[in-house]
This record gives sequence, structure tokens and C-alpha cells, in this order.
Amino acid sequence: MQEKLSTAVDGVSRRSVLTGGVAVGVGTIAGCLGETGESGDENQETDDGDQRGDVGSDVSDETSALATEMVDAIDGDLSVAEWHLHDMFVPQYTDSTGVDGDIRILGDAYADIVDQGFDRQSMPTALDEDGITDFMVFLEPEWATAYLDGDWTKEEYYAEIKASQH
Repeated sequence: MQEKLSTAVDGVSRRSVLTGGVAVGVGTIAGCLGETGESGDENQETDDGDQRGDVGSDVSDETSALATEMVDAIDGDLSVAEWHLHDMFVPQYTDSTGVDGDIRILGDAYADIVDQGFDRQSMPTALDEDGITDFMVFLEPEWATAYLDGDWTKEEYYAEIKASQH
């Protein structure tokens, strides 16, 4: 199946490859996200070197595409190493400038996809140079909606994200 997918992606846009790839993938994620009992191809590289995320079988194509959109939006500043989308969206990234700098990038990208209908909690995770978790923050759809609706200022939205750091 992977060979057929790799052959089929020649000449197709990066977004189409990522969207199609994440729709095909099913998998498990352990720890705080629990296990689904199914497994699939995790973090397979496409022909152009981009990584797909690990997407649960219960995730719609639209939700998967929005997660991919956020990955694309943050990847220029915060290099996304891998990501998982099951009950929660967990992008893992390097190149952190610290929680204050990262929040601006993550918060804006997350608000963008929530505005388009994304409804899952996110836990962006900064990895240090050894690939070990440095810190995590939570992003809640309700927070992004409060910001987008004008109930919160950008500073209040960012402060809520910062307060979730662990």
C-alpha cells in the first residue's frame, strides 16, 4: 500500500499528499491520550521528505486537513518533527524560542483552524535538541473562540495559553 501511495504522489501538490496521507493513516498513541487498539503507519515520509501525522480512524478528512493546515502554518518557525491527531491534536516541534515566542505562533495558527471548524483540544509540545519534551501548552477551542468573538483580547488569549504550560 505504501509503495502505491508513494508512486501515486508524483506530480501532486504537497497539500494533497499530506491531506490524502493523513486520511489513510490510522494508529495508536499511548500515554495521556490513551490507546485506540488499532495501529497504522506513523510518521511515514512522503516522496518530498515531508512527514505525515499519525491520525486516528475516527478523525474526519476535514479535521485532518485542518490539523495539516496548522502544521504547515507553524512549521516555518517551529520545525514540526511529528504530530498525532486522535482525541487531541499533538504537534511536536523543535526550534522553540521559549514559551512566550511560541505562544504567538501556536495561538494564531490554532485560532485560524478553530475559525474554520476545528473542534479538538491541542497540546503543542516543544522538544529540546535531544528530542526530549521541554514543555507543553494546551490550546482549547473555547479559548480561541472567545478570542475570535472579541470576548478576549489577544493578550488574554495568550495569557490563558501560557498559564496552561506544563
